[in-house]
Amino acid sequence: MFSFHHVTMSVRDLSVSEGFYKGLGFESVYRWQDDAGQLQICHLRLGQALLELYCFRPEDETELSALPPWASGYRLGLRHFALQVEDLDRALSALHGAGLLADKPSPVTGQTCLRYVFIMDPDGNSVELLEGPLVEIQRPE
Repeated sequence: MFSFHHVTMSVRDLSVSEGFYKGLGFESVYRWQDDAGQLQICHLRLGQALLELYCFRPEDETELSALPPWASGYRLGLRHFALQVEDLDRALSALHGAGLLADKPSPVTGQTCLRYVFIMDPDGNSVELLEGPLVEIQRPE
C-alpha cells in the first residue's frame, strides 16, 4: 500500500545546496519555481532515493507564521538521512578536496555499520555517511 517517495529539506539557497548534494553524487532531475519567485523546488536522485530541496523566500519574513503547515519550512522534523559509501576515508578526502567540507571529520565505530560520520550541508542539515557492512538489527522476541 505504501512506498517511499522522497525526503524534503528546507534550504536557504537552492543553488548552494544543490551544488553540495551534487558533490555527494546526487543528480538533478527536476526544478520548479513559482511565478512570484518565492518558492523554488529541486529534486535530486541518487540511485532510487529522491531528495527534494525546498527553498521558500517570502517578501516579508513575518509571512512565515501565516502560512499553511506544508509551507512552513523552519520547523522540527528531519534529524538526518544517511548515504552508504564503500570507503569512508576516500569519500571524506574527495569531499574535502572538492571544497564541500572545510575540515575532514573523524569516523567513529558504529553499532549498525562498520564506521560512520556526520557532515552538515550548507544549511546545517545533518547527513550521515556510513561504511558497510550493515548488520542485521536484532528484533525483540
